[in-house]
Amino acid sequence: MKIFPIAQSLLRISFNRFTHLPFQASFPTSTQNAFDPIATRLPFRTMATFQTSNKIEKPDLDDRDYKILNLENGLTALLISDSKTDKSAAALDVNVGSFSDYEHLPGLAHFCEHLLFMGTKKYPSENEYSSYLSNHGGHSNAYTAAEDTNYYFEVNHQYLEGALDRFSQFFISPLFDASCKDREIRAVDSENKKNLQSDLWRLYQLEKSLSNPVHPFHKFSTGNLETLEEIPKSQGIDVREELLKFYKDSYSANLMKLAIIGREDLETLEKWVIEKFKDVPNFGVSKPQFESAPYTQNEAKKLIKAKPVMSKNKLALSFIAPDHQKHWEVHTGHYFSHLIGHEGNGSLLAFLKTKSWANGLSAGGYSVSEGCGQFSIDIDLTEEGLKYYEDVLYATFQYLELLRVSLPQKWIYDELKDVSEMNFRFKQKSSPSGTVSKLAKDLQKTFIPDENVISRSVLRSYNPDLISEYGNALNVDNVRVTLISQNVKTDKQEKWYGTEYSVEDLSEELISKLRKPALNGDLHLPNPNDFIPTNFEVEKLEDVEPLKKPALLKSDDKIRAWYKKDDQFWVPKGYIQLLINLPITVATPVNNVLTNLFVDLLDDALIDTSYQAELAGLSFSLHQGKEGLVLEVAGYNEKAPVLLREVLKKLVSFKATEDRFNVFKEKYTRNLKNYGYKVPYSQISSVFANILNENTWEVEEKLSVLENITFEDLSNFTPLIFKQTFVETLIEGNFQPKEAHEIISVIEDNIKAEPLTKTQKVKSRSFWIPDNKAYRYEKDLPDEKNKNTCVQHFIQVGELKDRPLQCITELLAQLIKEPAFDTLRTKEQLGYIVFSGLLESRTTFGIRVIVQSERNSTYLESRIDNFFKQYHTTLKELSEEEFEKNKEALINRKLETLKNLGHENNRFLRAISNGFYDFLHNETETEILKKITKAEMLEFYENKILQNHSKLIINLHSKANEDHETVEGYPTGEVIEDVGELRSLFYLTPSAKPVEELTIENFKPKL
Repeated sequence: MKIFPIAQSLLRISFNRFTHLPFQASFPTSTQNAFDPIATRLPFRTMATFQTSNKIEKPDLDDRDYKILNLENGLTALLISDSKTDKSAAALDVNVGSFSDYEHLPGLAHFCEHLLFMGTKKYPSENEYSSYLSNHGGHSNAYTAAEDTNYYFEVNHQYLEGALDRFSQFFISPLFDASCKDREIRAVDSENKKNLQSDLWRLYQLEKSLSNPVHPFHKFSTGNLETLEEIPKSQGIDVREELLKFYKDSYSANLMKLAIIGREDLETLEKWVIEKFKDVPNFGVSKPQFESAPYTQNEAKKLIKAKPVMSKNKLALSFIAPDHQKHWEVHTGHYFSHLIGHEGNGSLLAFLKTKSWANGLSAGGYSVSEGCGQFSIDIDLTEEGLKYYEDVLYATFQYLELLRVSLPQKWIYDELKDVSEMNFRFKQKSSPSGTVSKLAKDLQKTFIPDENVISRSVLRSYNPDLISEYGNALNVDNVRVTLISQNVKTDKQEKWYGTEYSVEDLSEELISKLRKPALNGDLHLPNPNDFIPTNFEVEKLEDVEPLKKPALLKSDDKIRAWYKKDDQFWVPKGYIQLLINLPITVATPVNNVLTNLFVDLLDDALIDTSYQAELAGLSFSLHQGKEGLVLEVAGYNEKAPVLLREVLKKLVSFKATEDRFNVFKEKYTRNLKNYGYKVPYSQISSVFANILNENTWEVEEKLSVLENITFEDLSNFTPLIFKQTFVETLIEGNFQPKEAHEIISVIEDNIKAEPLTKTQKVKSRSFWIPDNKAYRYEKDLPDEKNKNTCVQHFIQVGELKDRPLQCITELLAQLIKEPAFDTLRTKEQLGYIVFSGLLESRTTFGIRVIVQSERNSTYLESRIDNFFKQYHTTLKELSEEEFEKNKEALINRKLETLKNLGHENNRFLRAISNGFYDFLHNETETEILKKITKAEMLEFYENKILQNHSKLIINLHSKANEDHETVEGYPTGEVIEDVGELRSLFYLTPSAKPVEELTIENFKPKL
């Protein structure tokens, strides 16, 4: 598996601002298309021949027009005209990042990114930009990387020009208002503090701190209160003045790249870009250059030992490697990440698994700084592997030696080349904001010709000399080895995150051994990949209105099969999903844990097959669902049925081995223990589900039963899993009706269980909090050094079957999104993590606000409660125009055009899995929303939010929190001492019922 580093990216996680075809019920079995009258077969072009727009290469089915524009001030823009997009987007990348921080102000570039949002001369209100976007169905974000700062937004397509006007002013006349400075320094500090107990950030900073001290990679780049306020103040440094200087030193038009997507034609987009961005000043600044390297031989041949926060054992190898960015046609790093990260037969990971030394492995090459590359290999060790980490290290160098003597081999490169071309040719549209953000950054790679800016991921040129050069660099003289475990001995502490570590030279004996490793007969290169497709034929129908729901092909007491042939995206891909109803898997916490072990062990047993398929663009996944198991095969359709057959055969006949059971029990135990060490806000959803959803269990309960589970328990449980079942399947994409029937037969031939009766089937339900009652669940976080507390304030409003009530609640969520963020995050500075929105359980819904902060939970609860009270006034004073704008934004979101086949598939699968089978719910809800008035909203707010509400407050307490402020009247609600006992006081809401009877006749497409 290929990995990528954090790459010094500091993402603003705010969650607000930023951070079909005519056919009969009985299908024909011939290969003739049952649907057309007019059908065109799309064989697609031969490999390595791409269509272009203004000489820019683009995917085969990309109907967008492209143009690169160079403004007189030096700014470069990529214009993308997409006549079908519902959302427009723009991104601007400045080729300056944290590497350019002044030595005396670590985090200055990141601070600049934050403060840039806080008003401009033309639009001085600090939340003008975010309010405009929110009112028009949009959002924005930004991140600071090592050599880039990237800003981007998305908005309903009609409002692009207004958004561009506001956006462009950041780079023309930002205020950097002194009144915002202190607040945003605290926002940066809060962002940093949320990461202090994150192993990802801690170990990454350790890697940086131990790098060459002369290179800026060595620095602390996030910034905090100490670096941006306390130290500068003590030295008489005016941070705002330094910020203004940094902006003028760095934010020059000639270092900026802009990418924009809009419905407008290229001529209009060009006019807007020139008009809005021509006044961005060009200070004639040169791109920052760094003469030294992040890693030298002084940092090589080291053994670093580090203690993580979570329970984990890991061996990480980092090699000084060539930076082959400018040889972008070759992709040497990808060549080696493919081979070293391979998981199939003969791979390094497969060998380590036979020894019970490792659970996983990832590898990848990347550029740390221009001209300086790095290649990393990360190995997840078992407890046994930790004991023998030097043997694991030796096996790794044995595999590298195999590559050195075996490579380069053109057939391997050709496979990768074919797959890269295939993936580019059939690439579908994705999020507009994500697209422009990436493209703006890619434009900074000026060594890539303009025509290849979109297609740069394609492997084009086999160069054995470059491949050999890269492979030869992966040697012991260029390596740093990091052993990560809570059991290692350390004698130092990293300055910024407090990570305990030690550094020593690799022993001469070990170096000598690793320099000339013997070849290992159990290691060999992968076999040719039989899953790579060769048939990309798609039958495209002309002038067909896409169907809005799938057809029901078969329905009996064992299976319900849904099918939809792709009728609008025309890609050679498909999805096959199975929702397998298995009451035994969710009956008890013991069964839940046994099922989890079964799934992990089965996935492990299938790795040789599934990994090869994944490399060829065909994925397989199996996981526990709320009613049993969920199985998915997705990707290029030609060989999807082959993979499905292999998976199902293994699924129903699988028997685990005791040695792998022991490995995965250890891994599962560690994962459960680590759960409480995740960032607090990410734990809220699980706690919430455990309180309000049926057949769910707390992490602590699972851990308790897991401790006593034996291999014999799993062996006895496995044959019972598929004794009785009901399967619901969705088959969608480039499958003909005959193929869909064949897939159904594959499912039936393999899953030959007894049927479930109607009363035996698991039906998901949620508990209802009694009206006008408030409950409070409190839990101490196990991480004694994490100072962050998190509060979720949830008001339960109704049952999902009550569509009008759900719509008005969702509209309220749209209305409060920006005000909640602006009040609690920007003005009150409660914490970096603040977000709000509609929250659904299995059969109920409500509205929530989450805040993670160093303030105590009592204070946070009081401020959230105060926001809801104060918003009553805001709502009363809200103009009809603003109310209608927010309604329009929500309606537009519901009617948004599907971007790709996966987007449609997710929509259908959700309608099936939630039990309502309402494939047209967006249209239904749109009609309801159109009729909601401001007066009705005000009445709803007063009756359901301010009073008579059912409320659940979840407080995750930090043991290290030093804020002891009390607030009169808080905390509120009855404390939940025992979740099980509490549930006995609640009633279960009814399970979902289909909006119409599930018959083949009812779900036959209507022409």
